[in-house]
Amino acid sequence: MVNQWALYRDEETFPDALRFDPGRHLTIDGQLKDNIINHFAFGHGRRICPGRWFAENAVWTAMATILSVVRIDYARDPDGHEIKIKEEYTAGLSIRPKPFQCSFESVNAERRAA
Repeated sequence: MVNQWALYRDEETFPDALRFDPGRHLTIDGQLKDNIINHFAFGHGRRICPGRWFAENAVWTAMATILSVVRIDYARDPDGHEIKIKEEYTAGLSIRPKPFQCSFESVNAERRAA
């Protein structure tokens, strides 16, 4: 079994790997890098998922649609201060982030007023 957690946090491939930085996947002229390892989730070698291209396109379309109508931000306390996210993960074979608070707000002013 491949240790995907360690592969995505390899400091030689991804400097400052825990920091959110989408720019690390772009060239200087803003194009996607060709040599970035980005298919760990779909398996390896002969057993790689044949539907990976469809899955990536479906996720891209869904995220573009969601981000075009919703602003995702930090949750706020009653005084309006941002509630920082504490980075915590589950343990075991399937590691994932533990639940955290966030804010979803419509970017459409007319819908917000309704």
